[in-house]
Amino acid sequence: MHVCVSAAQLRTAGWSTYQISQALKCCLNKVRRGVYVVTAECSLPDHEFTAALASAEGVWLPHETSGMRKQAEELSIKARSYVGRLPPGAVLSHRSALIAHGLPIPYFDRCDPLTVEAVHPGRGSRRTNLFVRYRDLDPSAVIVLDDCSVTTVEQTLLDVSRDYPLAFAVAVVDAAIRKSLVTAESFRTYCEAHPVRTRQRRIAAVIDNIDERRESIGESICAVRFVEHSISGFEPQVTILDERGNFVARTDFANESVKTIAEFDGAGKYYLDTTDPKIAFEHERQREYQLRNLGYTVFRIKWADLFAADLFLRIKATIANRRNEQA
Repeated sequence: MHVCVSAAQLRTAGWSTYQISQALKCCLNKVRRGVYVVTAECSLPDHEFTAALASAEGVWLPHETSGMRKQAEELSIKARSYVGRLPPGAVLSHRSALIAHGLPIPYFDRCDPLTVEAVHPGRGSRRTNLFVRYRDLDPSAVIVLDDCSVTTVEQTLLDVSRDYPLAFAVAVVDAAIRKSLVTAESFRTYCEAHPVRTRQRRIAAVIDNIDERRESIGESICAVRFVEHSISGFEPQVTILDERGNFVARTDFANESVKTIAEFDGAGKYYLDTTDPKIAFEHERQREYQLRNLGYTVFRIKWADLFAADLFLRIKATIANRRNEQA
């Protein structure tokens, strides 16, 4: 876990305001007003206090440099900064709880200030770095992880399904199923046993769209985009054989009735099976050539395509044209 210390704790350890400002150049980063995260095991004699914290067992030092992993780490650190500092009765929830349970954040909104989220059974509030939702909270829906009270996996997934967009929520629940934290049936059962007063339809839509066959966050979001653009007929993880019954490919999505394939190209896809991505890329090119020879139209979907309509409209038009040709 990351280690966060307050200015008051540093002063109790004998640090002056000047020492804190100097430590920000080597072993501390400011998380929010009056709270800092330890970033390194500093060798300076004056920084023995932070060095001891950094070298303690089970401590994680920040190391991400860019992208969504950096954003997730920053949110994790900010959530950690509220351990013992939340309003009495409040419990970390939503994205903050996802991180505590080791589940991914599918994506971040560009305008999102990485706000820490919590729920409270008596009142809600919104501050610069903390959003507390006013929600009923059964004691059985709370657990303690690394000295921090968070909503359980099932309750976290329910909350995300209720308050976040469909693609985000489906991707999270699919990920939880892949990690064997829940099953589709156990999540459905939990939601039925804990009905909510508002947005019940949003939760039902998530349940209707989860699928344990998907193998990545990108595939889950892609499947929801098919639904949102009224593109039907695609099945995940379809095995394609040639005329002789020989294996050709296992595709991310295929609509075999109109011979259309959609492949999600994750950023690290060409690095999974070999140390040389050029070899993997060539293998992928030959695989696609075989599929096209069998009469399939292949669409390659990149991460950016998931957040625009253009490619999905092209897929929809291709399917419509092929159906017209078959009629």
